[in-house]
Amino acid sequence: VRYLLSSNAGEVFAIMFNIVIGGPLIFVPIQILWMNLVTDGATALTLGLERSEEDSMRHPPRDPSEAIVGYKGLFIVLLFAIYTGSASLFAFYSMLDHGVVFAQTVAFSTMVFLEKFSVFAFRSLSLPQARIGFFSNPALLIALTLTLGAQILAVYWAPLQAVLHTTAIDLDAWILLLVLTVPVVLVPEAVKYVRAGKR
Repeated sequence: VRYLLSSNAGEVFAIMFNIVIGGPLIFVPIQILWMNLVTDGATALTLGLERSEEDSMRHPPRDPSEAIVGYKGLFIVLLFAIYTGSASLFAFYSMLDHGVVFAQTVAFSTMVFLEKFSVFAFRSLSLPQARIGFFSNPALLIALTLTLGAQILAVYWAPLQAVLHTTAIDLDAWILLLVLTVPVVLVPEAVKYVRAGKR
């Protein structure tokens, strides 16, 4: 739930902020549909296949009256939304000199990569990847590979370019995209390591 909320909230943040400042359209409707139906669904479903956490018995029972997400969960969703939305906006305006379609393609791909790689932060809310086991959920890795492959096709394969209103992007755009993606993997991992060390 937190994963899907953070992904969708990031898209909303980017779109709404761009409307407020009066910028060109950052995503076209078909791209939003692609993000929500094609790429988000597969990783979200396989996230549900994660095995029980090894330290689950060390936590107190969950209060039945507690909200599903709660204030802490909403705070995490908000942080991810602000970062992913801001990163996509930064990518968009950094590439706007190359044309609106080029900039939209970079922002679109940036958001997809951010959403895909942020899934690692939600595999466990307390344990880092080293404790969970990077290969412990092969279905998630397969889904991640397939959806990222689909996004690359969306950028370079002419039939999908026509449907999704994308265009081929250059190496500089990919470097920017990947640099913006790294924090959604490293920062949550660092926080979990610090918290695990304190426990």
